[in-house]
Amino acid sequence: MKINIDWVIAHGDSDGICSAAIALSAFKNAKLFFSHPVGLATDLRQVDGNLLVLDIAIPSKDPHEVIGELRRISDAGNKIIYIDHHPYPPNFSLEDFPGEFIHSLNASASELTFFRLRSHLDPHMSRVAIYGAIGDYLDRTYNMERLLEFWDKRLLYLESGLLVQAIESMGRNHDAKRELARYLSENNLPSADEKIVKRAISEAIVEEDMRKVIEAEAKVVGNIAYVIDLKWSLGKAAIYARAAKNVMVGVGAESRKDFVDMSLRTPIERLELNKAVIEIAGRMGGSGGGHAKAAGARVPREKFKEFLEELNSSIVNKTRNKTVEY
Repeated sequence: MKINIDWVIAHGDSDGICSAAIALSAFKNAKLFFSHPVGLATDLRQVDGNLLVLDIAIPSKDPHEVIGELRRISDAGNKIIYIDHHPYPPNFSLEDFPGEFIHSLNASASELTFFRLRSHLDPHMSRVAIYGAIGDYLDRTYNMERLLEFWDKRLLYLESGLLVQAIESMGRNHDAKRELARYLSENNLPSADEKIVKRAISEAIVEEDMRKVIEAEAKVVGNIAYVIDLKWSLGKAAIYARAAKNVMVGVGAESRKDFVDMSLRTPIERLELNKAVIEIAGRMGGSGGGHAKAAGARVPREKFKEFLEELNSSIVNKTRNKTVEY
């Protein structure tokens, strides 16, 4: 069945950008914006047509505000397709969702988007789906393994590596990300664009320098290592902080006005970071969400250390009398 999409709202990481590129390949005239769970309700207020939302979790704090905006769009006679792979927030009901909701915890948004829109796409756009899956560590699903059979995966891992590094260098530069999504939507190789390659190489050099800085500056709270205000990728800072101190969880944090934003990483799925941060941050007047091994949180600045201490207590409770290998 032929559909048309007027608006695409996506997350600004590699999976979100690749999902957006796939969508723009199918709907070339769609407007593209980048958002995140906390700001989604506000961003939805500008939408007045058929909508595709990609790789953005329904927020754990005030999800009804987002649902209300989606219902407004739907009630105006517009189609809504929402594609995501984050856990549902507490008290979320699919029965109340005013549109088509495509969801899996075990696949990237890029994979879900490619297969939902496959009839509208050149089959070769599968490699953009693969880039996104690799960028979100979800390239070993059944569908991705099948798609990889049509490519030399060594090339695709090179291309996805260049892409991930280039995206990291963009930070919150949404104009650069829109340009990149449009470029990828035409199934162009990242390696064929000199700007992407230069960005990737520069970011790789920065990453090696920052890895050494994090090794020197990371602090420990029980089972957690953290760094704050390094003006660099929070997700990668979390990865290297955890590795530097050989603990269970890493946190990369950044002060923003009255709040501290965080990315959290662990190799231990049963710690269920997403559930922990939703509960702890929520009690502190903040918000959280994400995946079991990769989550995000926002808390008031004065609550940051308390948040780390309570998160550590949660980790202790989940690992007491158990052997944890990582």
